[in-house]
Amino acid sequence: MKIQKVINKYFQSTSRISFKACKGGAINQTYLLTRKLNGGKKYYKLQKMNKIFNTSLMEDIEFITKYLVLKKIKTISVVKTLDNHKFVKDGSFWWRMLTYIPGRVFGAMPSFEHAKKAGKLVGEFHNALFKCKYKLKFKLKNYHNIDYDMKKLENTLKENKNTKKHIQLKNTAENILMLYKKFPKNIILPKRIIHNDLKISNVIFDKDGTKALSLIDLDTLSYGTMNIELGDALRSWCMVGGEDTKNVRFNINIYNSALKGYFSVVKFLTNEEKKSISQGVQLMTLDLAARFIIDAFNESYFTLNSLKYKNLFEQNKKRAENQMKFFEKFTNNFK
Repeated sequence: MKIQKVINKYFQSTSRISFKACKGGAINQTYLLTRKLNGGKKYYKLQKMNKIFNTSLMEDIEFITKYLVLKKIKTISVVKTLDNHKFVKDGSFWWRMLTYIPGRVFGAMPSFEHAKKAGKLVGEFHNALFKCKYKLKFKLKNYHNIDYDMKKLENTLKENKNTKKHIQLKNTAENILMLYKKFPKNIILPKRIIHNDLKISNVIFDKDGTKALSLIDLDTLSYGTMNIELGDALRSWCMVGGEDTKNVRFNINIYNSALKGYFSVVKFLTNEEKKSISQGVQLMTLDLAARFIIDAFNESYFTLNSLKYKNLFEQNKKRAENQMKFFEKFTNNFK
């Protein structure tokens, strides 16, 4: 289905609507729509959804965003079609439209002040959903399932044993698996509704970059543990320079500032949850490293940054190695 035909499903008149493709999306095909109004503009995000998602996701997003609004949390919302549907079917694919929050997105955490504000925003999000009893209908299969990813890494190593890639990836892969086996597997933490993808690019700041406005990308909502939720956020926020840096560093000031902002509003975490946060950073670092190694073999999942790398093998190998350097530097700060 052509994009104009999809847009027609949402608006009676499209004469004052323009659209452009968005760059950087790793999974869904995304467009930014601008609708001119008398006295201003309104923005929307239209997406052709990847087949890994099913339409039940929209029921979850609609419920959770309405719940957040009632709790006075700024959030996106579901835009319904003219015939009151939450999505548009397109053969084996489907489209959805969400409101869009204008603002600024960073590829890496700019400062510890930004980290404090982002941490506070995440805390407000968690506070708002703390007593929510909604049963989520959609869950992205095996997303942030570390045991699954480690087993997949083991199998991928075996399947590629006689390849040239195996020689170059074997040491890093085996190091990941060895370190993961050292972590205790009997820690039981409460399951809570979490965002589950709190990388820095999912935090919208205002145009000046001084205030954290909202969390976006709610496709990974799930019941999970706070060590994984906060561990993934802090892994992303504290790795100075991002995934492709030549000088891997752990910024402890960003780490401490983010948690200071978070705990300025969150009071419900148990002592066990608080103690597990640093371990969560380590686990999510190993997990992402494993996923990079798997895709260095398969070259089929992550999006290639063609400005920096020739192919996904080269990119994912470098990114896995950077994760492992970050793991070492982070661990040295918590001995």
